[in-house]
Amino acid sequence: MFNAVYNLFLILTSPMWLIYLLWRIIVRGKSREGWGQRLGGLAVSPQGRRVIWVHAVSVGEVVAALPLLQAIRERLPHYHLLLTTLTPTGNATARQQLGKLVDAVGYLPIDLPFAVGRALRRVRPDALIVMETELWPNLLTMAYRRGVRTLIANGRISDRSLPTYRRFRWFFARVLRCLDAICVQSEEDARRFCAIGAPPDRVHVVGNTKFDQAAVGAQDIQADALRRDLGLPEDAPVLVIGSSRAPEEELIIATAYRTLRERFPNLCIVWAPRHVERAEAIVELLQQQGFRPWRRTQGTPDTAQQQIVLDTFGELGKVYAVCDVAIIGGSFVPLGGQNLLQPLAHGKPVVHGPYMNNFRDVAALAKEAGVAWVAQDAEELARRVAELLENEPLREAVARRAQALVREQQGASLRILDILSALLELAGAEGDRPGYQ
Repeated sequence: MFNAVYNLFLILTSPMWLIYLLWRIIVRGKSREGWGQRLGGLAVSPQGRRVIWVHAVSVGEVVAALPLLQAIRERLPHYHLLLTTLTPTGNATARQQLGKLVDAVGYLPIDLPFAVGRALRRVRPDALIVMETELWPNLLTMAYRRGVRTLIANGRISDRSLPTYRRFRWFFARVLRCLDAICVQSEEDARRFCAIGAPPDRVHVVGNTKFDQAAVGAQDIQADALRRDLGLPEDAPVLVIGSSRAPEEELIIATAYRTLRERFPNLCIVWAPRHVERAEAIVELLQQQGFRPWRRTQGTPDTAQQQIVLDTFGELGKVYAVCDVAIIGGSFVPLGGQNLLQPLAHGKPVVHGPYMNNFRDVAALAKEAGVAWVAQDAEELARRVAELLENEPLREAVARRAQALVREQQGASLRILDILSALLELAGAEGDRPGYQ
């Protein structure tokens, strides 16, 4: 009955979401790829191999899934691993970064019964893992009823989405009962999942896999070589601006940078927008400020460059290694912030805006450890950065504290894997293999 009501709602609202989808495809140029897979035509899994299907909606979730996928590959090497994403940028990141770690990369089917049913018959998963809060009703309920072990990994509920989940608790509670395990980042996330109807005995506080990923991503990075490849001048201080997301925010950062240049004339920036298509807007903004930015896709410059726009996929995590101070985007306007663990894993001090709702626990830990600072506007941002640039002993102390913080919080991926392994062993002991009629 629950699924019938949900699917009736999808049918009744189909004109609206079809118009929206066509607008994204035709006007915005998005969501054009992988329509065969979105209609359920995922690659057929090899006969005789058990399958784990992991879904990560976009770039951030793909990054968070990386250490978990590595752990699965090491402990369960005989399993076929499928990773699906919802967005083309997530798909491109998965294909570029994961290499041989997964056996197949695809797009998530539309959450309609025919597409989900077709995908399940072709993939034949033994387990389905969804990253963070991807609560697709048909996917989860149809998989669960077929005996697929279903998990949320790195689960969290943001401040912004919590009221909606509470308002429709009657709906989400039914979806959450179709999960064998809900592995969440913090005690607060556990309380929130239980508040919207998750069975308390299925909720496990395991930590944040992004701590694991940040530690892995910071290994074996040769900062000097990377600095030369980027074309940065020797010995000049560098800011890395990570994942800016809106024109208002980018104006704040550019204004602060222009102010800082008055005190630090050789101060360089490497600026990575959250979405690559924003690179051109950042280039134009810097040009309006009187600078001559170099785009990363132009290759290694022949002469030293002081403003570089990182218009490539998958490089930001390692580029933090070259900076003296990192500025975190998505946080100077109410968008919830972006990942600050990557610069911390490199031992870099972080400055971010007041809007870090999506990373509230990590931001609180970083502030408590004395490795992150908050700036409300361009003036305060310039002041905070200047204080850090002028205080080398403080930056050295931050490096030790930040890397210690990341080490202390590691291990979420292995804890999730322990829960997954127990569920798979239980399924094997019971002879409870999925059915795909």
